[in-house]
Amino acid sequence: MSLTDDPLPGGWTQRTVRVGRHTFTLRVPANPDALLECLEAAHPAARPHYVDPYWAKLWPAAEELARAVIERAPRAAARVLELGCGSGLVGIAALATGRQVTFSDYVPLAVELALENARVNGFALAQGMVLDWWQPQDAQYDWIVGADLLYDRQNLAPLLTLLEGMLAPGGEAWFGDAGRSPAAEFLQMASARGWSVALYDQAHRAVWTPALGHYQRIVLRRQEAG
Repeated sequence: MSLTDDPLPGGWTQRTVRVGRHTFTLRVPANPDALLECLEAAHPAARPHYVDPYWAKLWPAAEELARAVIERAPRAAARVLELGCGSGLVGIAALATGRQVTFSDYVPLAVELALENARVNGFALAQGMVLDWWQPQDAQYDWIVGADLLYDRQNLAPLLTLLEGMLAPGGEAWFGDAGRSPAAEFLQMASARGWSVALYDQAHRAVWTPALGHYQRIVLRRQEAG
């Protein structure tokens, strides 16, 4: 499906998001809840944007993670993969720092939307990838980012497996989280699987434990073999 095919439930609207000194214009679903209402009724053979409708909302951690990307991008990170891109805000922020960005999502419509939003904001060379976390691709990136991804516990292990294959040696993975309960379990699993784990609050201060209901940025790095 493309943005001009079947009408999207609730239609489309335009949203302006300011991130630091940057102002981005995003085309987004006007009523994301209209897709959420389709979730229970969706047949397994339905298009992915009905079966997995969460891409349609600009979730709260996306703006905070985009701000961190603008302000604190790792210098050595040239190639960036955004997971669960939705409308593409975090990846567009990475593009604004001069990185090469690939937008990825399970939902093809979300990938197309992110690429269109990148073009509207002056970034015509971004790439897109339809990506199932349970089937990682044979590609590696210096920096993997994603916002509001840790809401479903059954996806935590596949996410870590994907990172093990798709994050380049010496790379970093950043996840913006709005303070959901699975975040603590994700941190424990990552540590047990050999990742170096760091946690930061909204002011970029290092913290030791996840806080329910509060934004936090999770940073994973591969520990060096001893």
